[in-house]
Amino acid sequence: MKRRSSWWLASAVLVAVLALLYWQSPRGGAFWWSDAARHALNSAFVADLLRDRPWQDPVGYAYHYYAQYPALTILFYPPLLYALTAPFYLLFGVSHEVALLVVFLHYFAFGLGCWRLARCWLAPLPALAFALLMVLMPEIALWGRQVMTEVPAYAFLVWSLVAFVEHRRSGRIGWLYLSAALLVLAMNTKLTVGFVSLVYLAVLARDQGLGLLRRGHHWAIAALTLAALVPVVLMTLKFGQANLQSVAGVADAVAPRWSVQGWLWYLRQLPSQMGWPLLATALWGVWRAWRQRAVLPWWGLWLSWFVLGYVFFSLIDLKEARHSVFLLLPLAFVAVWAVQDALPALSGQAALLALVLSTGAITLWWRPVPYVDGYARVVDQIARLAPRHSVVLFSGYRDGSFIFNLRAREDRRDLSVLRADKILLRLSVRRELGVQEKSLSEEELGQLLNDQGVHYVVMQPGFWTDLEAMRRFEHLMASPQFEEVARIPTPANHHAHETELVILRNKGPVNPTPKPLNIELKMIGRTIPAN
Repeated sequence: MKRRSSWWLASAVLVAVLALLYWQSPRGGAFWWSDAARHALNSAFVADLLRDRPWQDPVGYAYHYYAQYPALTILFYPPLLYALTAPFYLLFGVSHEVALLVVFLHYFAFGLGCWRLARCWLAPLPALAFALLMVLMPEIALWGRQVMTEVPAYAFLVWSLVAFVEHRRSGRIGWLYLSAALLVLAMNTKLTVGFVSLVYLAVLARDQGLGLLRRGHHWAIAALTLAALVPVVLMTLKFGQANLQSVAGVADAVAPRWSVQGWLWYLRQLPSQMGWPLLATALWGVWRAWRQRAVLPWWGLWLSWFVLGYVFFSLIDLKEARHSVFLLLPLAFVAVWAVQDALPALSGQAALLALVLSTGAITLWWRPVPYVDGYARVVDQIARLAPRHSVVLFSGYRDGSFIFNLRAREDRRDLSVLRADKILLRLSVRRELGVQEKSLSEEELGQLLNDQGVHYVVMQPGFWTDLEAMRRFEHLMASPQFEEVARIPTPANHHAHETELVILRNKGPVNPTPKPLNIELKMIGRTIPAN
């Protein structure tokens, strides 16, 4: 009964904390990170696929969907989050709020998994402190309050670790099968968490030596794991070239892979990722653990997790703080263990409470989630003005935000979007990966928009106007062919790329039936009809 009560207590506290975090999360289509809107749209595609059931030609359906909503990246990322979000869309409708709710269900599973993991070695209250620190850590909370894959992948990962620990403690092989299955699910959410397989292998090899190779179950688990990962690996190799380029080398890398700066980069992110109180405690814990390695439970696991993970992420040329959130787990555990081990019970509990409160304060009051608002208002205007079955041209940095908000309007599923960068430029995913300008004149572009049934244009002023093709586009928008209808502010809590969006009406002879137009998809090496 006591054990059940501790479960209920941990769950209740986590629900209360996560409710506060959800309340603080940007909603209403106010996406910040460009991937977030695309994750939300990819889930909408899966929901629409399940609703429409185009089983005779699913590939053709996907191409048609992209032609209507050209921010779809369903093959670019692992698909599990989309499959899990789609049923919620079908039940409650497509919205930013529903997509975020699914992320928060994973967030709860993540927190509860952290508590369960810590209970392998710690009493209920220190274990709860560890779970709250993981949930409230600034970097984890930053990505957990958006429609991103980091926290959902972390949820599967931490429960995989629970199963691995239980296998190592009990010797029951079923736990290892479960650990591998959960790791596969984590990798089908975010592929880079695969570094943990090396951690598991290192720990098992340290325990069993060459005996590891003589057990049939180990070979069976390895074979089943590799077989289960074949689809997502092949999908990444075929359609995720930009992700592979991020590993191999990118022109805009903040620090070259083989430089001192490159290998220190993730260490320098730790203060902002964890907050100084928790980081200082973790460093003290590392010092204590190094001096008393026999005292820290499973010190080899925590050390190999951090070291192997650090090497793995440092070898990826594209450096982003979110990549290394998975390295924070051992640091937080060592911090809690050190407080518990070094201080008397009451003092230790008070210190852990202070650590949780200080970390929570940093996250809730000093590390808000960035947002860019106004896109839903623009879509409302377009939904009111645009004729039935017409095309809207969008030109701007946050095309995913506009397109998802448009898809969320069930009453205007007749509208299609044409992206200016798709008809004026050749680029793959990110401009930094290379861009080529097309040589359309203003007159040709104006005629093209008429031919494509473009009645309205939504434009971010100054978007990529260092390129001649985009300057010609803006000059056309200032011509008598187009009339400004509205300027809608895009308020943000950070320095955003845009401050407003302009809606323009095409006064030219718009074709009611769009003429054939092909759009090049460099990401997958295909050209598809845009209408």
